[in-house]
Order: sequence, then C-alpha cells, then structure tokens
Amino acid sequence: MADTPVPGAISDIKGVVSDLDGVVYRGKAPIPDAIETFKVWQREGVPFCFVTNNSTHSADDIVQKLKGFGLLITTDNVVTSAATAAILIRNDYPAHTPVYVIGASSLKDAIKDADLELTEHSPKVVVVGLDREITHQKMTVAVDAVLKGALLIGTNPDLLLPTATGFEPGNGAILTAIAAATRVTPVIVGKPEVHMIVTALARLGTDRGSTIMIGDQIPTDIQAGKRAGLRSILVTTGVPPVQDPTLHKPDVTVSSLRELLSAHTV
Repeated sequence: MADTPVPGAISDIKGVVSDLDGVVYRGKAPIPDAIETFKVWQREGVPFCFVTNNSTHSADDIVQKLKGFGLLITTDNVVTSAATAAILIRNDYPAHTPVYVIGASSLKDAIKDADLELTEHSPKVVVVGLDREITHQKMTVAVDAVLKGALLIGTNPDLLLPTATGFEPGNGAILTAIAAATRVTPVIVGKPEVHMIVTALARLGTDRGSTIMIGDQIPTDIQAGKRAGLRSILVTTGVPPVQDPTLHKPDVTVSSLRELLSAHTV
C-alpha cells in the first residue's frame, strides 16, 4: 500500500513523466504491474512520456523493447539522455566540434546526428555515458582531455542500475572516477537535472500541477521531479531508497504502480 494516499486518483492525473529502469522493467524483465498501469493510462487518454538516464538505448530501441512487453508507444513518448546531451552541446558549440565519447553506440550516434565530430584527439568536450566495455585506456583519454581544458559532461550520475537478478554499476561509477582524477565537476545532462523533464512536459502539453513524475531513485528521479515542480512518486521496484536528509522526499511512495490507479482523491 502507499505510505500516504496519492494526491488525486487517475481523474486528477493529467500527465505522467516516468523513469524506465526499475520502474517499467528491470534489465530485460518487465514489471507487469507497471506495464498494465501504463496500458490503463493509455486507454484513459492520459499522456505519458518516459525519460531515461540510460544512454545505451535509443528512443527506437526503447519503443521496440516496450512493444515486446505489450506496451505500444512511439519515439515521441521517449526522451533519452543521449539525445539530450547532443542537443545541449549544440546549444553552446558549433557543428563539427570535436567530442570524445565514452559510451554505447547509441550515445555516439546521437552525437554524430547532431553534426558533432567523434575523436580521441584534442576534443573540446568529453561525454561520459554507461560503457559496459570501459577500459583504463578510455578513461586515460578522457582524463587527459579534461585536464587540457575539455568540458566534462555526464549523461547521468546513476551509481547503480537494477537488473533482473540484482544490480550493476551505473554510469555514475565511471563518471565519478574521471571527475575525481581531474578534480572537475561534470555537467550532468540527465536526472536530477531537469533538462529531460522540461522536454517531456513540452511534448505532453500538460500543466505541471496536474502532472506526476515516477521514479525508483530518490537522488535522481525524485529530485528532478521536485525541481521541475511535479508531484513525485517513488516506486520501490528498483534501486533501494537512499536515506539522505538533504534530498527532497517523494510526495508518495508505492510498492506497485497499480496503487496509483486504486488511490482515492483526497
């Protein structure tokens, strides 16, 4: 059951912004209650948009993954940290700016699609995303570039990611090492920053007061939602909650998204 009654049943929820990892699925395994809840919102005409810190998947990848779970969406329903990173770089740098990327092919593709040049030599920007093939050499290139003045950008600060059987190190583990070695504070693209939330709200076209943010991580999802002025819902199907008195607390904590459908208006 929810810790407190949800402030408004489904009739009061006009829009939904939601995380994916740990909320809708864990690794390759769907979370059935979450899938069914989003199907209900879809049938009821409640618009939703997923915002993911994970830069290893493109919006198309996520559409296909959710299709396999029985939830049919389009790329308009997805905002990724990879695409957002590319947009933010282009806001401050011209086309063909040299960028060094640690990360998956989806992040590299997003950078290339923004007319930026991928390179290991004298980059102006270093972008760090989750890289499951991280090596000491990759980190050396990044550290050397940052020490020579390159801007350090992290797609997200997530230290842990939920899997079907437990947890794995997130991008934050890699980013923290590079930041510690260079003594530089990275620019964060994803949650807890609000860049992706703002994009999602623009797509939804809903008022912030009637839109909720759903996530499984207090340091990232909940902070982003609260900073963006959204009612923030913590679901305990992902990473174990962090107890930190300096962080914004969720408005509501639930063990299943189905609780949002059965909650009564207060």
